[in-house]
Amino acid sequence: MKNLVIVSFPAKEGMMNDLKEMLKNALPDTRSFDGCISVDTYIEESSNTVHLIEDWETLEHQADYLKWRVETGLLDILEPLLEEGAASLKARVCGAPHSDI
Repeated sequence: MKNLVIVSFPAKEGMMNDLKEMLKNALPDTRSFDGCISVDTYIEESSNTVHLIEDWETLEHQADYLKWRVETGLLDILEPLLEEGAASLKARVCGAPHSDI
């Protein structure tokens, strides 16, 4: 893994299927975005949350991707699907692995 980013989407009660469908439609564009190495999805059922485990060539690639997603209205689409709206979206930009620990 080059640069790890973990993005968490806490679904509103009753909206998990809609969130999964939206991500199913959106993730092909994510995976083909310049610098994206991979995106894996996990569902944490206890918290009704979808987690994306992303690997990017550089954190600059991921920042460009995020900017593009904001500009193209993804947050507006997510707003009604997420617990507490798009503000509840969590992104953890971990970066490159450390081999000295």
